[in-house]
Amino acid sequence: MPENQSGRSDSAKLKVAVLKKRRDFLALRNSPKTGAPAFLMAARRNPEAGDGVRVGLTVTKKLGGAVQRNRIRRRLRAAVREVFPFHAEAGKDYVLIARSAAHSRKYAAILDDVKQALLRLAKDHK
Repeated sequence: MPENQSGRSDSAKLKVAVLKKRRDFLALRNSPKTGAPAFLMAARRNPEAGDGVRVGLTVTKKLGGAVQRNRIRRRLRAAVREVFPFHAEAGKDYVLIARSAAHSRKYAAILDDVKQALLRLAKDHK
């Protein structure tokens, strides 16, 4: 089996589910966080997550109108789909809180930001 950068084979990709309930977002409020130009990422261990991860996105009205917020949401969702199956820790919940730079930042830079944030959270909070 070919392995990717994280050492996880393509067949061992993590399942990524979506956080939808307010209580799940609130549970991450006091958890460890790390910043990136495009977002702030919070993470916590969740015994209910099993062998997958759960991810939520927050894009506030402070970031602009509906068109701008939806573009930010689409870009972050796409980055999560690309990066999280290979680089996230199983059994954790994550929330990405968007910043205004997510609208204009190059997509490749956002991908790199997501990878680096996951690595920092894993290293700092083991």
